[in-house]
Amino acid sequence: MMPAAQDRSARSGGMTMKTWVRLLPLAVFLFILPFPGTVSLRLLALTAGLVVCIWSWRRDGFPQIPAKLMLLFWLGCALFSLFTAVDLAYSLVEIKNEIVYAMVAFVGFLTLTRSRADAAVLVTALILGSLVLAALALWEFVLSDSTSWNEFGRAGGSGSYSTYLLALLPALLWAGSVLRHRHRWSLIAGLIALQLVVAALAGQRAFWLAFALQALLALYLLRARGFIAISAARVRALGVAAVVLCVLAIAGAAVKRDTIAWTQDPRLATWPAVTERILEHPLSGKGFGREVMKKAYPDLLSAKNPEVWHAHNLFLNYGMSLGIPGMIAILLLFFALLRKFWELSQAEDRVVAMAGICGVLLVTGVVARNLTNDFFVRDLALLFWSIAGMFLGYAQHARKGPDADGRCDAQRDAGI
Repeated sequence: MMPAAQDRSARSGGMTMKTWVRLLPLAVFLFILPFPGTVSLRLLALTAGLVVCIWSWRRDGFPQIPAKLMLLFWLGCALFSLFTAVDLAYSLVEIKNEIVYAMVAFVGFLTLTRSRADAAVLVTALILGSLVLAALALWEFVLSDSTSWNEFGRAGGSGSYSTYLLALLPALLWAGSVLRHRHRWSLIAGLIALQLVVAALAGQRAFWLAFALQALLALYLLRARGFIAISAARVRALGVAAVVLCVLAIAGAAVKRDTIAWTQDPRLATWPAVTERILEHPLSGKGFGREVMKKAYPDLLSAKNPEVWHAHNLFLNYGMSLGIPGMIAILLLFFALLRKFWELSQAEDRVVAMAGICGVLLVTGVVARNLTNDFFVRDLALLFWSIAGMFLGYAQHARKGPDADGRCDAQRDAGI
């Protein structure tokens, strides 16, 4: 008879192969998601992931969907807006792209992120993609004669890249809890430092404001949940240092990009006008989609500032698209996710607790970033829902009772 240790090793090897096969579509999806021009490949990977999910549902049942009522309310508002849509065909396509595909990604990761081994595969794919994207950004910057970011380069625009980082950084932090490498925390620290260097090259002021919020929340939650044992005075000192560094980075970004002053920002002139249009039709918008302002209210566009073709605020764009009910729907959806992650951050299982902490950072960072622009679309929205589904999927399956070996490893290795 095979000894117990060898039997356990054999089972582990079989599970590893099965894990790779089962997670391959979603791993490919995460790897290619941030790269421009990969729409067809990413949809193919997402479809393959859905097929795997359907096979899983037949065997294990459909997963519980967190914030289900808020998701339905969000979808209902989007569908209701079709009755008053200025461009019905456009809004239908946008609902497919921004809600249907997003929910496929969310439910897919919620279904298939079952164990620490699953999470390790998925975060590894995310890390590898981020490394390639950072290398492309650095390579183009070195080869360029300009000190400005190449907005049409292979790494994407500076706004997109900085928004991508605010979703990526919480996932990198969680990777320290699920990877098994003995020097994983040194690796994670290096990855975060690398991405902050690239963020400095991108020169987006709004990124540093959102990142400062994430950093302060991370300090508070990691100490409050027992992940780091430092005094309150040191936490305050680190918090002040984080704020000072972010202020310096913001000042550097303004000088680097020759950015106009806050008081001269065209968004400040656009927001009151957008608010007036929303209040003219408070219960219904002009159809789902970020281009609604351009389609329904061309008089709000300025030849002097052609980049302001939408409201540059996630909630105001929703108000123009779906009316005040739509603004309430997306606000409640973010709040429901934030509350769920906050609850998970208090879990006894340290990997689940870390998922909760990182989920709080994910929601706050993405929402804060989109207060001065609206990047909650396409690949960046898909990334948000994928990472949120990963965190929530692991927590849901862990509470149902993961395999004993994985549970013991997670409890032993999750500490910082």
